[in-house]
Amino acid sequence: MSSKFLEELSNDYEKLFETEIGYDVVINILSPSRKPHLKIKLDSTIIQSNHIPLFASWIDRKESSHYNNKKIPYDFKLLYHSGQDGFDAASFHRNCDNKGATIFVAKVQGSTQLIGGYNPLDWNGNYIWKTTRDSFLFNFTDGENISTAKLGYVKNPGEAIYCSNNCGPQIGGFLCYGNNKWIKL
Repeated sequence: MSSKFLEELSNDYEKLFETEIGYDVVINILSPSRKPHLKIKLDSTIIQSNHIPLFASWIDRKESSHYNNKKIPYDFKLLYHSGQDGFDAASFHRNCDNKGATIFVAKVQGSTQLIGGYNPLDWNGNYIWKTTRDSFLFNFTDGENISTAKLGYVKNPGEAIYCSNNCGPQIGGFLCYGNNKWIKL
């Protein structure tokens, strides 16, 4: 990730950290199926069907327009919705541990901005860093307009994903949910 992207993303995450509540978290599981999908059914209140081809393209490190809604090599399934499942680390882990690759998305309170990340591994283990070159962070300054997307892939694979029973999703040092609020590490 470029230093400019990290600085911009850090500022955007700061907006999220200023409040303890008022945004939502959605986790989607991705299962490689390598079969084209003719229809996308998504139970999310945050992301729309036009986000899905973009996420799939990023996962495969392709151009943003590589996939469309009719050709996506992954199944996306809603695993966790903080408004329905509980807004704490235990609820996150109850719904997301050992499910495989996931994307998490948070909506910044009072805006259409979306921020999140991709974990190609499992959310399991306690107080451990997981190594991968395939995780990434993203930011839509306007979540209703996919052309506002910014993307950054991990630079330090040894500290790509952090797993802890006391925290929700954390990619690199940017996100960690604990004690019923989002914090910056």
